[in-house]
Amino acid sequence: MELRHLRYFITVAEELNFSKAALKLYTAQPSLSQQIKDLEEDVGVRLLNRTKRKVELTEEGEVFLEHARLTLAQADKAVAMARQVSKAKQQLLRIGFVPIAEMKIFPYVLPNLRLQHPDLTIELSSLNNAEQLKALKRGELDITFTRDNTENDEIQSQFVLTEPLIFLLPRNHPL
Repeated sequence: MELRHLRYFITVAEELNFSKAALKLYTAQPSLSQQIKDLEEDVGVRLLNRTKRKVELTEEGEVFLEHARLTLAQADKAVAMARQVSKAKQQLLRIGFVPIAEMKIFPYVLPNLRLQHPDLTIELSSLNNAEQLKALKRGELDITFTRDNTENDEIQSQFVLTEPLIFLLPRNHPL
């Protein structure tokens, strides 16, 4: 028994007419009739009473219809959940950073990123420059904020922040 057999049966049961059900399912009526016969053989009971003028559910067909609907709903839910997991995996942004990015860049970038992409999962990793480069090359990070200006055939860089450096010393220091 296949899920399509359940879909076919449910449609015939709702329409109570093979021709209308076949149109709704975009299939030929003789093929649909054969699919329902195959289903009845698989189940081992008659699910429909057919006459030239009408189609009726048997008592067994009524019970089967209820459970077929539940089964299809569960199958549809399983497919949706699998797709949701796949989509969630695709919407993961792994960011490597040095501490200055956490203070100077993330407060501005992350809130906007989350507003524009609410389903995006952001994974942050504080790493030194060398670790970030290795992780980026291995595909463990998607983007890094680093102090190194490493650009080659595999990596593109963009300058995003100038950080002023000020030296301090005591007033009475000999310098």
